[in-house]
Amino acid sequence: MKTLIIMLIAGIVLLQPGISAATSSENSAVRDLAAAKSLAFGGVGVAGLMSEGERNLRAVLERPDASHQLQVALAHATPAGRLYILVGLRRCDRAAYQKVFDSLARPSDDVEVVRGCMISKEPFRQLLSQIQDGRFDVYLSRAPR
Repeated sequence: MKTLIIMLIAGIVLLQPGISAATSSENSAVRDLAAAKSLAFGGVGVAGLMSEGERNLRAVLERPDASHQLQVALAHATPAGRLYILVGLRRCDRAAYQKVFDSLARPSDDVEVVRGCMISKEPFRQLLSQIQDGRFDVYLSRAPR
């Protein structure tokens, strides 16, 4: 009986780092998404791989509290991060998306955008219009590669 209790306690203690690592990984996806330097969906680069930003957005969208996490991250997001967050909110919570979209400042800054092998700068406002039109929705509907 004593051995069973010791094994049970040891098992609980050993599980704790795994829980902490999972939580840290989840927070990392939100943090990295908010800090995105460029906006990129679909296959990018010569190999046509999924961008880190899209990968982080997909990870956040898998959470049950995705809408809340995205809204919290919006306060400290880069322009590219704000665009990713809007795409995510449009996907998971249309009411929150519309509320944020309507109240979001629309700077005249340009944002780095990666489309395939091409890297360009596009106006933040133009990208907002594309999000509103649903042009990025299709990427999140596809299976990840």
